[in-house]
Amino acid sequence: MKKVWVGLLLGSLLLAGCATSPKSSASKTSQKATSTKVAAKQAAAKQAAAKQAASQKNTASSDSSSQAEATLWNTGKQAALSTFMAAWQREMGQTYVGTYDDKVPDHLGFRFPNALLNGSLAGRIKWGSQSVDLKWSKDGEDRSEFQVVAVATGGKAEAQYPNTYFFCLHHRRPVVFVTQTTNGDELIIHDTQNSALQAGFAKIITGSRPTTLTDSSLNVNMSRDAKANQWPQGYQGTWYYYNKYDHKINSMTQSDTDGLKLSYVAAEGQKWIHIMGAEQTAGAGNFEYVRYHYFDGRQIPVLMNASGAGAWFDNNAYPSAAAANQMRDWQYGDESKTSPAADSLD
Repeated sequence: MKKVWVGLLLGSLLLAGCATSPKSSASKTSQKATSTKVAAKQAAAKQAAAKQAASQKNTASSDSSSQAEATLWNTGKQAALSTFMAAWQREMGQTYVGTYDDKVPDHLGFRFPNALLNGSLAGRIKWGSQSVDLKWSKDGEDRSEFQVVAVATGGKAEAQYPNTYFFCLHHRRPVVFVTQTTNGDELIIHDTQNSALQAGFAKIITGSRPTTLTDSSLNVNMSRDAKANQWPQGYQGTWYYYNKYDHKINSMTQSDTDGLKLSYVAAEGQKWIHIMGAEQTAGAGNFEYVRYHYFDGRQIPVLMNASGAGAWFDNNAYPSAAAANQMRDWQYGDESKTSPAADSLD
């Protein structure tokens, strides 16, 4: 009996030992699986973090690009101006060096943009009667009144002196100024009267090309209205002009024709409204012709006044006193000849 009891005891112990072995193996497998899951989660977290960082970088890059494109001047518009000027100068039969091609235009020793950056032209630039301060700008977004974003210098091969164009933002509006100054302490600028340049630059800045107005639209029915002794519509209203005799801005209002006799005549290669007194039988009378000219990047009507036997040029009149004061005795080059008496005035 004792032998049997001992045998049973040994058997129980053997069975107990065998039962603990599977539990240990299962525990190790579970730990391995858990470790694998943790590693997978960590890898997924790292992957997600990398994606987030890349997304943030792309977003920042996109935002930066959007901000650059939103500025009034940027590399895209610079390239557009380069393309435009290449075509324009071919059409004009001229050659220009421009900052839009990363070159350095040289106007009689003034090298751009440095001449606008180093102050060598400070206080020496005049637009009509007004002194102006042209500032160089990389994006057109600073607070300067006149921001120059590009400069081009050149002209015809045989030209003795160059033309220099300033592609400018005046109160954030596009305007192209030109100078042909050859000497003196002041650089005189004025609006270029080349409509292709003004409209082309405006399109690059604003995205839309402004309509180019024609002189004929101001002089429609000119002959018919003169025969009816009434002012053509383009001639009506108040006009302001600089009187070189009294050195003041004067005005004249044209509405009715009481006491006047109008006719439509040709003189000095120009068609005019000829004005005489209703009872006038002697004397040459006065002459008027309205045409468009660019002022501050926009076309405005400018009335040319002339008088005397030769329809001699007297002055240009403007729709506003401010424009008349600024341009004063400026001549655009299409005026009739002046009288000897006027030529002798300072």
